[in-house]
Amino acid sequence: MRTLTKEQVLRCQRHAHHLDKKLPRKQRLEAVSACGLVNSPPGSWELAMAVRVAALTRDDLRSDLIETKSLMQTWSLRGAPTIFPTAEAGTFLNALAAQPDEVPIYAQPLSYTAQALAAHRHELLEALRQACAVLEHKTIVGKAQLDHDLAEAMKPFLPKTVRDHADEPSLVAENQTLLEAAVSYLLRQCALEGRVMMGERQGNQPAFTSPAVWFDHPLDRSAPPRQIVEKFLHCYGPATVQDFARWSGCGLPQAKRLWALTEADRVEIEVEGKRGWMLEADLPLLESLPPESPSIQLLGPHDPFLDLPQRGWILPDKSAQKKVWRTVGSPGVVIRDTQIIGFWNARVQREKTAVQFTLFETLDEEKRFQVQTEMAQLQTFLGRSLGTCRFVE
Repeated sequence: MRTLTKEQVLRCQRHAHHLDKKLPRKQRLEAVSACGLVNSPPGSWELAMAVRVAALTRDDLRSDLIETKSLMQTWSLRGAPTIFPTAEAGTFLNALAAQPDEVPIYAQPLSYTAQALAAHRHELLEALRQACAVLEHKTIVGKAQLDHDLAEAMKPFLPKTVRDHADEPSLVAENQTLLEAAVSYLLRQCALEGRVMMGERQGNQPAFTSPAVWFDHPLDRSAPPRQIVEKFLHCYGPATVQDFARWSGCGLPQAKRLWALTEADRVEIEVEGKRGWMLEADLPLLESLPPESPSIQLLGPHDPFLDLPQRGWILPDKSAQKKVWRTVGSPGVVIRDTQIIGFWNARVQREKTAVQFTLFETLDEEKRFQVQTEMAQLQTFLGRSLGTCRFVE
């Protein structure tokens, strides 16, 4: 077993996330390919791309997602809307689809709804698979409308004992039926099976369609399942199977099945007394990567780099961690030399953005100017101008 310092590992992790040096614009798909980009809240993937790719425009991203369709968006990691290269659908979809004896991603809470419906999960899932065929004939706008339309389309494939309860009130949300709630829980598995995806947004609403319709052909989902674990380890190793389960959203049995596929490709590493696994192929990076030059960097809310299992490496103060990693409404962060030194929140009013930076340590005027310059560049990328900047220490 090899012993490494956290500085060595962080240098590799930042390199894997393309945060040590921006990619050229023509290589922008590499930034998405690294570990996918969870797009929740909507638009967060754009900020993640802006800090990884030089001279990028939002038109580039729209072209990749809507026109050339070299990128696609559907539910994947942790059951959240995720953007990834279309050519890697097998890695970000098929690999994460649960086998019959495994609980699908996002479906863990389904049991109470299934019990109220007097139905079994497999029965509901098979009916939903059949119902997804409606997406081959029409685009559905809005998530609530999608749940409703698919629930209605499921009914002919369900026994009367289940249909009798289908329109009863949901146990988890207002203005939702039991069957619509079941659809919401199980849609992630159908997305991973290549049956539903997001198309072009209609105003502020997502639009849903079938991949076969969107691309005019079925998705190629034939990539080896081990590749999703390899991507995780490349970006977040050294890590454990439990870390992989949290990042992917898989239940532990499914995570262990996928993890085992990489047994021959990973090595155990110790950092500050804690053990984890890295890809053996990444070890040469420890010697070849040069030290990063001192810099200040802004990352947007929910940036993939913030999914590191080792939060204490980039922000040791546990009270400060609670302010950065929130259940709802996580902020963006200010990073200096691999360490989080503060966070930021933005509010848009009349095309101008007011930003507040809350700092964990003092910055001199020169560093504050760097922070403001970085923020102004991000706002320009978003098509807005930077209004006020306030620093709180």
